Amino acid sequence: MLVSCYLPEAFTIDLNVEQNGDYRFSYRGLLVQPTITEALLNEEIDADEEEERVAKVLADLKRDSGVKQLTYQGKGIFNIVYERRSNIMRDKSFVFVRRNSRILEMFFRADSNTVEIRGGFVPDQYEERLTALGYQMTGKIELRTTAGIRSHNAAEFIETGGQNRLRWEIRSITDPVPNVIIG
Repeated sequence: MLVSCYLPEAFTIDLNVEQNGDYRFSYRGLLVQPTITEALLNEEIDADEEEERVAKVLADLKRDSGVKQLTYQGKGIFNIVYERRSNIMRDKSFVFVRRNSRILEMFFRADSNTVEIRGGFVPDQYEERLTALGYQMTGKIELRTTAGIRSHNAAEFIETGGQNRLRWEIRSITDPVPNVIIG
């Protein structure tokens, strides 16, 4: 299950959503590929196998034009700068990084004229295994929007000058995932 998985680490997500649906999304930080990390820790792969696996991950991630910078740091950890601009009402959905490895997803619901944004989560059955690998999910998420907020679970909410700002600080793999409905 974790084979094609990417996990966020030491990251900053910045998301701006306008009332007309235009959005700007950026992710700056690390992505962990846990099967590489685990195989290295357990000495199940050598340097050549690591290089092969890393090449596959780099090719997979670079398929997306939103990837602006991408480097391998070792131990299954990749440093990435990702940026995307589009319109959620036109696109209907956006998922970062992959559908099978969701870190953040956004959906336009035409029936209610709302946009739902939610963070990805690690299934309970993997938490112990990832913790044993030394994985610590840490990061900051900031959402700014000129649209109204219908519901949210942000730690911080500020309304200033016609703009709503929501912030989450992720300190652990078990922290609640961000969830907000705007519109």
